[in-house]
Amino acid sequence: MAPTAPAATGVASPAAPAVAKGEGKATAAARSVGLRLPAPPPPPPLPGLLGGLAAQEQQSFCKRPARNVVAMAAAGEPASAPQAANEEFTNEQLTEFVNALKQEWDGIKNKYTVTALAVAATLAMWSAGGAVSAIDRLPVVPGVMEVVGIGYSGWFAYRNLLFKPDRDAFFAKVKEFYEDIISG
Repeated sequence: MAPTAPAATGVASPAAPAVAKGEGKATAAARSVGLRLPAPPPPPPLPGLLGGLAAQEQQSFCKRPARNVVAMAAAGEPASAPQAANEEFTNEQLTEFVNALKQEWDGIKNKYTVTALAVAATLAMWSAGGAVSAIDRLPVVPGVMEVVGIGYSGWFAYRNLLFKPDRDAFFAKVKEFYEDIISG
């Protein structure tokens, strides 16, 4: 709700004379008409009162309130046409991806090994993430590790990438390694 102007209604607000003179700006802001803020949420219940009911109320208190956000389309463009085209394109891509995945899965001879490798890779990534977060919580180690990483990157660039003969030798090693992997 927007506050109405005194000239439009013919009724002056109590703060209008003070604002017109430049005095009492704090009181004028305190008396603003038309701004209604929502009531603050009730405090959380004390733990232990009424058993499970208190826990349920506390859980509902912690939920984020829904936001009333309205998206506006640009003038002259229909809002539903691009969205429908994107959904069809996404559905077609998803169907193609699922079909390709089915064909690849059917072509695998030892499915047990592939499944075991996928589970092992997932567990390895999860444990590596836990190790990194544990190291990150230590007071001095993250800074030291960052300095070591920057130093090693600089050394690697100086040794392998800075000069043309070293760079050519490094790329030859990478190509040789790639060929060894591809050849089996």
